[in-house]
Amino acid sequence: MPLHEYQQKRNFKKTSEPKGTKRKSKEHALMFVIQEHHASHLHYDLRLEWEGVLKSWAIPKGPSLDPNTKRLAVEVEDHPLSYGSFEGVIPENQYGAGEVIIWDTGTWIPTTDPAVGFKKGHLQFDLKGKKLKGRWDLIRTHFAGRKNQWLLIKQKDDFVKPETSPPKKKSSKKSEKIPVSSTRTGHSKNSKLKASQFISPELAQLANIPPLGDNWIHEIKFDGYRMQAHINRGKAVLLTRTGLDWSNRFPSLIESLKSLSVDEAVLDGEVVWLDSTGRSDFQLLQNALKSQQTAPLIYYAFDLLSYSTQDTRDLELSERKKRLKMILKKAAKNIRYSEELRGSGQELLKIACQHKLEGIVSKNIESTYVSNRNPNWIKTKCTHQQEFVIGGYTKGSGARSSLGALLLGVYKKNQLHYVGKVGTGFTQKSLLEVLKTLAPLEQRKSPFQKKSPHEHRVHWLKPLWSAEIIFANWTHDGHLRAPVFNGLREDKPTKEITVEEPLSAKELESVTITNPDKILFPKEKITKLEVANYYHKISKEILPYLRNRPLSLLRCPEGVLKSCFFQKHIPTPLPATLREIPIAEKSGVKNYIGLQNPLGLTTLVQMGAFEIHCWNSVAESVENPDQIVIDFDPGPHVPWHQVVEAAFDLKKMLEQLKIKSFVKLSGGKGLHVHIPVRPVYSWEQIKAFSAALAKELEISRPDRYIFKMTKNLRAKKIFIDYFRNTRGATAVAPYSLRARPQSAVAMPLEWSQLKKTTSADEFSLTRALAYLAKRKKDPWSEFQNSHQRIKILDDSLKLGSKSFRRKIDTASTRTR
Repeated sequence: MPLHEYQQKRNFKKTSEPKGTKRKSKEHALMFVIQEHHASHLHYDLRLEWEGVLKSWAIPKGPSLDPNTKRLAVEVEDHPLSYGSFEGVIPENQYGAGEVIIWDTGTWIPTTDPAVGFKKGHLQFDLKGKKLKGRWDLIRTHFAGRKNQWLLIKQKDDFVKPETSPPKKKSSKKSEKIPVSSTRTGHSKNSKLKASQFISPELAQLANIPPLGDNWIHEIKFDGYRMQAHINRGKAVLLTRTGLDWSNRFPSLIESLKSLSVDEAVLDGEVVWLDSTGRSDFQLLQNALKSQQTAPLIYYAFDLLSYSTQDTRDLELSERKKRLKMILKKAAKNIRYSEELRGSGQELLKIACQHKLEGIVSKNIESTYVSNRNPNWIKTKCTHQQEFVIGGYTKGSGARSSLGALLLGVYKKNQLHYVGKVGTGFTQKSLLEVLKTLAPLEQRKSPFQKKSPHEHRVHWLKPLWSAEIIFANWTHDGHLRAPVFNGLREDKPTKEITVEEPLSAKELESVTITNPDKILFPKEKITKLEVANYYHKISKEILPYLRNRPLSLLRCPEGVLKSCFFQKHIPTPLPATLREIPIAEKSGVKNYIGLQNPLGLTTLVQMGAFEIHCWNSVAESVENPDQIVIDFDPGPHVPWHQVVEAAFDLKKMLEQLKIKSFVKLSGGKGLHVHIPVRPVYSWEQIKAFSAALAKELEISRPDRYIFKMTKNLRAKKIFIDYFRNTRGATAVAPYSLRARPQSAVAMPLEWSQLKKTTSADEFSLTRALAYLAKRKKDPWSEFQNSHQRIKILDDSLKLGSKSFRRKIDTASTRTR
């Protein structure tokens, strides 16, 4: 009996695996399947249909697409054909206990006689699956007399993907400790997550309409508390969206999470209270928490971030949801899977609004999990609803004498702006509870940037609490129309609360990444999607240095090893996520590229424009630079430590002039020193001053430095490039990727860090993400507010051009 061994090993009363029987051979395409098997050791099972059964091999490390990598494949017992569609959890104490997931499936086509191949121990075949394609060999080894050991080898064809490691280079001890992450989203390949390790959540971008297309799924938007569930060997915790442990608030949910049939997992979801009609109700949820009557609460899980200690964030959403659904099959009634709908998001939104729900969330089914707000998740609401910062409250009258209305605000450029007050939506009980919560925060001074119009009988508060508000719309002067209080929130830092700007339909269309698997950096196999994810992840860091500046872009649509070209004027047609910045030139007004938000970054990646250069001035005052950039460009054979010393020589010179400077690795060969200035000087003045600095450096060390562009004079010297401070010149933006054979990031540093660096391209894409994830302080945190005046320029503002240049040249000699 061909399946006797298979059936002998299993108790089909306890396992859901198919018992199966051998089937007669039929004329049809032969099936293959590879199943990911989380048994005592993770491995992959290859199964090939032959003569009515599935011939099977266990591959410990999984198949490799590199012809130079041979994978051990241990032959095991034949399985029934019905096993080819099996997915599920094999119970503990059963043979092969653990989860089984279909990793790939399709058809296999023998290129030689399989009967002869099985007998001789050499099969040759083509695979046509979703992940595995092309020609393969399966060869029996007879290693140490063990006839069940084979080797699975990929043959050279169009589907080869070599397994190459990034070239090793010398680095400081500090940099060697930085973990190398996967190039997809910054998560380590096969990385293991600690059970209590908080993961910053992925957040949805607001839009006016749901996105269209088959690659989107749509879920009901809950009105509750976002919670991350961490399960570890019979223990469970629930963490808020900022990582606070709220486990003791939800004892019944914790008990149900502990009972899930999984050793270790991290789930993403939301805790809600459902009213009698099945709608989530935030105020009732708050009431339950305050009264500690939390037994009726429900946890809706909608994503899986880790499973069996394996980081799953780099899997596509469709795969993560598939595994999540399996985990929750036998969950308690208060732990539920958040169902999704494929098809018309507009139809689901219409139904949601008819039933007075908050709205829907649409998700790109092919996207990986990225810990920031990005357009792979889109939220569309039935009503206007968001959090607002509470900056004070007014006294009421009559029965409402304790509290009349809350004064609300949002943050703009780190300043709290007043947007109106809310006095409806309270019950007598909630009024007392709100007052009790806010009273200890009272202060004398208004926290708003401008005094609110409600000065009379106001109690000002430290802006540490926020309220969820439902409102009709915004007025023309930026105030809330018909706001209604929907509860206090304590799960979001108030500093993060800004006005939510919805995406338009045109913007939604323009943020799609086409050909996401296109390789842009071949040496590291970094894809277009991975580059887009990088910019999503660092958008908060890079946008302050790009916003409202004319940009020049190095575009490499086919990758860094193919032809690349610079573009400074706008493409036609201009995507909705970019803006025009008109600038007068000799030939007339030209429109330059500008951007405002993370969607613009996504658009640039879609254009293949992932190396970003910017002007030293902003659109509002384009003729008055707000920074100076000095580029230290080493000639051949100049050691790195001399480049570092050059930057410190300039720093010392600037300190003598009482000017603060900031340094960054260029990501290319050298260093950039940035000097923020108040935008009151002309291009001519800034260029003359930067030229004087460069000249002074050359005078101080003529054996090392040169400030003239003549190439034949620059051998073994460092060119002090001050020409980036002329009108129309650009420098690579801080945090920008460089379009080089090896990925590199233009990384801002503390001056104290600079001496520990080993090269200008020390931070690859993956190292940059790992470093930024661990970085505790922004080394350029003072840059945006350092509106420095330069005394020597101030003294010269009233002089004529020639007198000005003489004064600059004279001053440069005095700094020696």
